[in-house]
Amino acid sequence: MRAVVFDLSIPRYVVAKAVGKMMLSLYDGDSSCLRVRNDVAEPALPSNDWVRLRPIACGLCGTDVATVYFKHPPSVSPYASFPFVPGHEVLASVADVGSAVRGVREGDRVVVDPWLNCRVRASEPCARCAGGEYQVCERTALGPMKGMILGGCADLPGGLADLMVAHESQLFPVPTYVTDGRAVLTEPLAVAVHAVLRNPPAPGERVLVIGGGPIAFCAVLSLAELDFDADVTLYTLDPTHLDKARALGAHRALCPRDGELIAVAGALTSAPRLKPVLGRDFLAGGFDRVFDCVGSAASLADAFAVTRSGGTIVMIGAAGIMPNLDLSFLWSKEIRLVGSLGYGFEERDGARRRTFDIALDILASADRPIEELVTHHFTFERVRDALRANLFREKSGALKTVLHP
Repeated sequence: MRAVVFDLSIPRYVVAKAVGKMMLSLYDGDSSCLRVRNDVAEPALPSNDWVRLRPIACGLCGTDVATVYFKHPPSVSPYASFPFVPGHEVLASVADVGSAVRGVREGDRVVVDPWLNCRVRASEPCARCAGGEYQVCERTALGPMKGMILGGCADLPGGLADLMVAHESQLFPVPTYVTDGRAVLTEPLAVAVHAVLRNPPAPGERVLVIGGGPIAFCAVLSLAELDFDADVTLYTLDPTHLDKARALGAHRALCPRDGELIAVAGALTSAPRLKPVLGRDFLAGGFDRVFDCVGSAASLADAFAVTRSGGTIVMIGAAGIMPNLDLSFLWSKEIRLVGSLGYGFEERDGARRRTFDIALDILASADRPIEELVTHHFTFERVRDALRANLFREKSGALKTVLHP
């Protein structure tokens, strides 16, 4: 079958890291670790409770971009196995089902929770999976089916292929009235829903969302649609995103010029501005809760500077190594810094539900233009163009890029 394949090669990695800035094709071209191949074996059903899928659309994620351009720190490499077929934001139709499958049938349109956990691996549950926290399964780097997600596992192809397989427990039927353009956003929306529900703002809190990508907009939508009584501000570096953020539920969206964030945040939160002997200014007060949807040293430094003492910073963006980052605010302001990973089970209105179910409810009911987050469409063969649209967002105007077979 046809598939996009990423096969890590240490020599190619070394060459790309050395001179890739001058020759980007070393990351994504014919001499890179990325290939579009027509000779990939079709996946077999691992057992009778698995389903074979035909992808309809697959969103390109920031983690996919970071993988191809070697932006992930080496510490995350044990959570993948190579070579793999990328793609974990999957909308698909059911091609055929194993004999024990009862929840879906051939022809159904489904979205896929790509997380690989002990149930998917048919293993005795690890301590985390036994407690329902499968997003931090302790067998991720051990196997069988080594890898964190579909789209990062050598044994199971992701969504950038003509066919893929998934365990029945990973599948969520899409209501007929939810369009493909909305349904393909289920996975990134679930990421935001998980972060918000695990770190819910109290009534009246002042919340800042940092970022101008799909996860930031999904965080704004989640805060609005899950009915939190909070004042929500989006901070982005792209002025073209301001109207979109407000349409998705932000009370205000800001794009202050260089050096003006502290002044703007101070005015919004009535917080005094403090001037150290050296270094950037920061606030004595600030926002109660900040969702950092970027995960860079710059975004986290911004978050520390504008979060009040005793406040919370939630890291949704996939943060890596951050040299020269001043962490003194962690103790001097007793800020709570929390990580958020993927999705799982959530407590909502007295019930315990899968994050994907809640995300699909939002997509089905929200009277907001979330489908407009999908800005670019490409075929699998044009995966390099899709990657570069994400790499150069200021030029392309890309938000969510979707690949189709």
